[in-house]
Amino acid sequence: MATDDDDILTGPVPSPEADATPSERMRAKGFADLVDKTLAGARTPPAMSADERALLEVATVIRAASGKAELSAQKRSSIVEDALRQAVGGAGAGVSGSVVPIERARRRWVPWAVAGASALVAVAAVLLLWLRGVPADRGIAVGPQPPTNQTSRPADPLIGPISRDRVGDASTRIDMIYADRLAGYRDRQLARGRKP
Repeated sequence: MATDDDDILTGPVPSPEADATPSERMRAKGFADLVDKTLAGARTPPAMSADERALLEVATVIRAASGKAELSAQKRSSIVEDALRQAVGGAGAGVSGSVVPIERARRRWVPWAVAGASALVAVAAVLLLWLRGVPADRGIAVGPQPPTNQTSRPADPLIGPISRDRVGDASTRIDMIYADRLAGYRDRQLARGRKP
């Protein structure tokens, strides 16, 4: 006859200082044996409470996370073979009955052919540019050059050297550069409007 004491989760919570009862010791020993057998590779019993199954899964995950879980050589080889078989798209991928060496892919030459063709195209493009040469005069009409105040140029001649006592006066220097560039922009825009 089952009582509330038999259920781990809904039974009364004992005091931490209290000694374990004989039923708790038996339950802990039985569960420890079950964990040891499961981690050793034995099958879990088909009839288990959901709580014990959840605790067993947690124990298995903790064991695997600690890095001490080892697969047998046959199981390791089978997993590697399945992964490689899936990578090359072989038949029977995902089915691991026994370790079967992977057949060589029929189209091993495809990546090499693509790489070779790409290299040939690159060589042909370089040869075409080298043999064709770049003409000295392409016939591009060059208009009159704009005055210096309308082109991009360094601001050093405008600002000059910055002395230590004027280091913190950056906003004035930025305003000078902005005004200079704006004057060049206005000249350029007004020059367009004057043309017939």
